[in-house]
Amino acid sequence: MQILLVDDDPLELFLSLKIIRTQYKADGFKTLPEAIEWAKANPFDILLSDYYLDKQISAHDVLKALHDLKGNTFKSYVLTNYIDETKKAELRELGFDGIIEKPMAIDKLKSAAGIQ
Repeated sequence: MQILLVDDDPLELFLSLKIIRTQYKADGFKTLPEAIEWAKANPFDILLSDYYLDKQISAHDVLKALHDLKGNTFKSYVLTNYIDETKKAELRELGFDGIIEKPMAIDKLKSAAGIQ
């Protein structure tokens, strides 16, 4: 299982990678261009994207760019501190498989993604 993590907060990225790497392979990036460059040469099973990468790039932009590159070959989840039910429904309509609330925890990932 290979996980691609995109989060613009260096501390969140570092901590989330540490947690995920206790059980899975994971690579993480702070920007969408870095993630796309990595994804061109690497397959992945799960995308975890922070809700906002900056004022102009959201998780939906990340998902769209990676779907354009890889097709529908991976599951995708938004990482966020708080999100209401309306926004959750909107994100699912946009193609996300689910939402994982921060802080990252391995049991949250397993539960959301249905993995062991």
